[in-house]
Formats: sequence, C-alpha cells, structure tokens
Amino acid sequence: MSPGPVEHAAYLALLHRLEAEGVAFALTGSLALRLYMDALEGEPVPDCDLFLEPSPDNLQRWARLMAAEGWALAVWDVPVTPPLALEALRGRYYVRARQGALVVDGTYEHDTLNLAEAVAQARRVAGLPLLAWETLLGLKRERGSARDLLHLAQVERWRRGPSRG
Repeated sequence: MSPGPVEHAAYLALLHRLEAEGVAFALTGSLALRLYMDALEGEPVPDCDLFLEPSPDNLQRWARLMAAEGWALAVWDVPVTPPLALEALRGRYYVRARQGALVVDGTYEHDTLNLAEAVAQARRVAGLPLLAWETLLGLKRERGSARDLLHLAQVERWRRGPSRG
C-alpha cells in the first residue's frame, strides 16, 4: 500500500493496538478496500469501520480500550462510557468513537451478516484482519450509495489494470 493521508496512519496504528490487546474485529469500509488495493490511493477515508465480534467481553474490551486512549464514545449521538449497558445497545448497531477529526464506528449488530462469522473469516492483509473481499464488495453493492458505486467502479478498473492481464 502506498502512503496515504495522515488519518490512515492514525487508524492503522490504532487497529494494531486493538488487535494486540485482544479485540476481535474485521476491518471493513473504505480503509479495508484501500488495504486490498491501491486504486483508492490518496482518497480521504471519512472514518474507520470495524465489524466487532459481538461477544459481550469483546465489546467491553473494545469500548474500554477506546475510552482509555481518549476516544469519546456515543450511540446515536448519546454519550456512553464503559462498561457499556449492553441491553440498551440492542437494535442500535454500532458505537461511534471520536477523537478530534477521527471517527471509528464499532459495529456489533448487522441485519444481513453474521458478525461472529465475518470476523472469524477475515483475511489478513497488511497485518490486520479485513472483511473477506467478496463480502466487502457485496455490502457495497447492497448499500449502493454514490460513494459505494464509485468504489465499485474503481475496483473494476483496478481489476482490468495492465498488471492484472
């Protein structure tokens, strides 16, 4: 991967620390796509999206470590602090962590994906667990936002690139 915007380095350092502390996750979203391919080189990453293995211990470990590093946690703009009240989180899908301009979304529920399986099937790229390539692309197709469609078009151009035949 070529050097990217400064937030990439901050996110990558955080992800390595989380993994070293035993947080089970699969990186997803734009940053995962960038780690798989350089076609998004230089593009800003608006946030860092994680699918967290949804066990209570893992969620609490993630929240505790994020808070200890100075991240402000919130669920739907309502501040929360560790230990998380897990019953109150049902149906809320993710906890957002903010530190300055950086944003990490820790998703613990998903309507169409078994997060425990997704994390278990993550592929290691650049030393980090990434959501499986086809699953990542499938979610972008399913969501279909303008940005997702742009990324899918970039993936197709990258796949057809001169070094890929």
